[in-house]
Amino acid sequence: MVKNMRFDLTPSSISKHNYVLMKIGVSILITGFVFHIFFSTPSGPGVDITEVEVEEEEITPFVEEEPVSVEVPLVGDQHVDKEKCDIFTGDWIPDPSGPIYTNESCHVVEAHQNCMSNGRPDTGYLYWRWNPRDCQLPRFDAERFLNLMRNKSWAFVGDSISRNHVQSLVCILSKYFITYYVLLRR
Repeated sequence: MVKNMRFDLTPSSISKHNYVLMKIGVSILITGFVFHIFFSTPSGPGVDITEVEVEEEEITPFVEEEPVSVEVPLVGDQHVDKEKCDIFTGDWIPDPSGPIYTNESCHVVEAHQNCMSNGRPDTGYLYWRWNPRDCQLPRFDAERFLNLMRNKSWAFVGDSISRNHVQSLVCILSKYFITYYVLLRR
């Protein structure tokens, strides 16, 4: 018994067949184009490859710029030998006075940022401060800072590091505000 194979020549089957052939054709064209772009060498009538002699430039030695310096205003009985202070060159030194604020004294520090409540066992890192070389950096004076910044605008631009700076500044200033508020209420 021989089975007759019947071809389905209805318009819908022909269009499906043509659609598949069209997809295969477009895929082959795109693949060929990609191969041409990535694997062909630029040679042809528009490209003239010649060797170019490069002159050696005189290499100048790196000249170290002067460090950025800021004027440090004197607080109380502090004295500075120089008028300008390079705050970026220095060392971390022990500071027995400790931090200006703690996670418990400042409510701006969020729970996920609180090292103490999240299991950090030591507190030694709190008793260090930055000491610029060749000058004394005074401890932050919130009242003086606020007076200097009166009628001025500040912007902290950046990511989470910037947010940490803002939180730290708010914590330091809030300690002043609490003291100021208590003194006003007396």
